[in-house]
Amino acid sequence: MPRERTRRRTRPSFTTWSGLAYRVTSYDVPLWVSPNRRAGRWNRAGEGCTQYLALDAEAPWAEQLRYEDLRSEEDAGHYLGGLWQLRLDLGAVVDYSDFELAAAAGFPPEALVDDDYERCQSEAVWLASRGAIAVLSPSAALPGSTNLTVFGPRVQVSWSSTAALASAVPAQRLTTGHPPAGLTSRVRYFGHAHPGLERYRQHPRNHRQRPSPD
Repeated sequence: MPRERTRRRTRPSFTTWSGLAYRVTSYDVPLWVSPNRRAGRWNRAGEGCTQYLALDAEAPWAEQLRYEDLRSEEDAGHYLGGLWQLRLDLGAVVDYSDFELAAAAGFPPEALVDDDYERCQSEAVWLASRGAIAVLSPSAALPGSTNLTVFGPRVQVSWSSTAALASAVPAQRLTTGHPPAGLTSRVRYFGHAHPGLERYRQHPRNHRQRPSPD
């Protein structure tokens, strides 16, 4: 299927977001201040510092299963990680949380869940250069879930703290263990179609594009 045309953009539209987010790591901390050593959907290896979170507690496990290509319950049972809960209050958030919003903003919606990260990586550079500090996007690994990617270094503070700095994020470890039983059957692995994107392509609702910002 040919890629959809998108309109010329001058700057992104921002919203605010506050609430709880989740992350799974194999480290002792949920956040970092150094550039990511591995490339991800919204970062190139060694360029900047990017934090990958999700708005529900299953999506981070699904992202790990997809990344590690753990497709069986037996393989998933060997993965051990820590599930963290984080409390954030963010401004300058770009909302691509569904495909319609991305298309209306001029970003190719299929890129949000593409197995090739290049377009999202370039978009992250463009967004950050214009003041964005985070982006909401559909989970490529768990259709129906939403990811929250935060640009820039962040440090963990105690859960009871009131963050005085934008870089300080209250966080707590909820558990250390294995992915939820049965999750592998719901993960969308590399090479598989994304059901949410397929539904969007069948019934696009983005023809009422938003006016370009002044």
